[in-house]
Amino acid sequence: MTLIIPALVALGASLLLPMTSAGETQATAHADEAPVETVARVRVPSTDALRDMQEAGIDVTHEVAQGPNGTFDATVILPGGDVDRVAKHGAVVLDTLAAPTQEELAAELKGNAAELTSAQKRLAKPAPTSDNGERGASQRPAPTARNATLTVLRADRWTSADGDFLSVEVRSALGEDDTVEVETDTGETHTLSPFTDRGVYLYHRMTLPEPSDEPVTSITATSSDGTSVTSTTAEWASGDVSGFPEGFRWGFTDDGYVDATQSDEIIEKLAAQFPDLAEIVELPRETHGYNLPDGTPLAGHGSYPADPYTVKAIRIGADRDGSKTGVLLYSQEHAREWVTSLVALETAQRLLHNYGSDPTTTALVNDLDIFIVPMINPDGVAYSLYDDRFQRDNMNVDDCDYATPTNAGIDLNRNFSVGSLFDGYVGASSDCRSSVYAGSAELSEAESSNEMWLTENFPNIQFAMNTHSFGGYFMWSPAAYLPDRTTLPRPDLATEDYFFQASETILSRIKEFRGTVVWPGRTGPVVDVLYSAAGNSGDEHFYDDQITSEPDIYAWDFEVGTPLWDQTTQQWDTSAGGFFWPDFETEGFQQAMEFANGWYGILEVARAYATDDDAPTSKANVNERGVYDGPVDVFFQTSEAAEIYYTIDGSRPDWDSPTVQQDGVRGGPAPVRITENRTKLQWFAVDEAGNVEGGYNPDGTSYRGLNQVTVKIR
Repeated sequence: MTLIIPALVALGASLLLPMTSAGETQATAHADEAPVETVARVRVPSTDALRDMQEAGIDVTHEVAQGPNGTFDATVILPGGDVDRVAKHGAVVLDTLAAPTQEELAAELKGNAAELTSAQKRLAKPAPTSDNGERGASQRPAPTARNATLTVLRADRWTSADGDFLSVEVRSALGEDDTVEVETDTGETHTLSPFTDRGVYLYHRMTLPEPSDEPVTSITATSSDGTSVTSTTAEWASGDVSGFPEGFRWGFTDDGYVDATQSDEIIEKLAAQFPDLAEIVELPRETHGYNLPDGTPLAGHGSYPADPYTVKAIRIGADRDGSKTGVLLYSQEHAREWVTSLVALETAQRLLHNYGSDPTTTALVNDLDIFIVPMINPDGVAYSLYDDRFQRDNMNVDDCDYATPTNAGIDLNRNFSVGSLFDGYVGASSDCRSSVYAGSAELSEAESSNEMWLTENFPNIQFAMNTHSFGGYFMWSPAAYLPDRTTLPRPDLATEDYFFQASETILSRIKEFRGTVVWPGRTGPVVDVLYSAAGNSGDEHFYDDQITSEPDIYAWDFEVGTPLWDQTTQQWDTSAGGFFWPDFETEGFQQAMEFANGWYGILEVARAYATDDDAPTSKANVNERGVYDGPVDVFFQTSEAAEIYYTIDGSRPDWDSPTVQQDGVRGGPAPVRITENRTKLQWFAVDEAGNVEGGYNPDGTSYRGLNQVTVKIR
């Protein structure tokens, strides 16, 4: 069944309604015709306004984008169709549309969905397994240009079936008041918009990726003070739509959206079919159950069990004794994000059915210990599938006085213990009626405790991926900050570079299905590209008990449902992906397939890490003679993500020596400034797997393998 839904207004400025004063809206006609439950695209003056809306009980989805002139555009859910609620927070309604009804969506569920033909499955020809399992992380390009005013943080280009696109980010020393213009070598001009969050200026960026007539190879950024800087561009997400290897099996989840009983049936059958490669792991805490607060079973689906539910994971690996690097892949913490569990089920089936015939799959299963939890929140999922599609949270109302159970419960991705609401962090609510209600205490819920049980009982887990919907993001820690915007500790430069380099592999894999590209502007730490989310599971897994910048687990967060390019309007369309409930036949299946490709990419990155015994190499940009007329800023380049330990005082560098730092938010390496004549710069590099450059021993006394250069200042 194809749902007929009005297209949500594209985000290009030419189609957006003009701003008005607070409390007014240009969408009167939409408001008069608003359906009982409304999905609205709104523009707000600041991220503070977004948080105020959340705290007031307005359901703000993950789809948040930079608007013009420092504003922000967001997709919100308005039960009751009350668009006037957002105007109280200075928001302007850009457009509204009716969400599909529960009855319409029933046709999309397992057993009801129209059968996908082989031709429909072949609409895209993905290639996640073309290089025998050896694909690792590519090198993130360093910042390409800077002057006293402007630093080009990113200048990314990519080509897909929809054409050529450009995304640019520039930091200005003049802050948010600067007007930054970008001119391309293809003759196009763009004005960047300042990104200011909670009163803190971060950088200027394109509100959306911009199309270009041909690939842009360089850009020139100009400040309002008249200074300019020119930068080359870097290719982003280089994967090609080139087809699966011959004989590779895919497209298993082709019969609709599933509940927990159906998901469990699939993974239990897999474990029984492949006993040498897989087993079921039952998580210890039972959920609340699919019933009303007073214990009355819900009537939405007669065959679904009302009793507390045991969440199950499937563990896949040729050696499941804890000796291999572990990877935790999980989805549907949020109930209404229907596609995400299909990503999990598709990945599990690809891994087991292609083992022994596909070299990449075989290498992944042989060298990793893979834990897949398709459905963290089974009760909420059942309620979303059968009763109220808007349901986000679990079904434990925590003694809250709800008039109805609509979106009752606790936001599991706000219930964790690192950077939580209870620690004073921003982005969760203590109001039990809020969709981001954190619960009565950290880890109070069975579902969040089950996640923690896995990482605590299987300490070999070193990688984790949480998959959500929608908006097309790829993010990592930190994901939360305090009211003064002090974030959880940022990853050190090497770890940040490792995340970005890994993203090249992972996002290229997604692109290889049908050309979908997760934007570079939506890739990075959550607090740098989206907002603060106190008590989320990614931060829980990334930070250890000491909450340092060193990762305990390399943890990521996907958001499926990337905005799609409309060739007719030449605009990005956030509605084309179908929000939380994409039409299964035309879009939901495609999203599941492309992000299963992405999960394969994560496994490839984890395997590259697990088998990495190659040391990095590095070099400093000191000229051949090492002679300068004045103080000099020295930059380092490494062959892969690596920490640089250095000294400039003549001492032998060791693990306690200074390290090269990141040059601000989303920046590359900061320089090491040398001001004294005949300064001996000594350094070594170490990668994320612990391999030290040149065989140098930081704990020893020998200088063998150490890099050295003397800088002379005349």
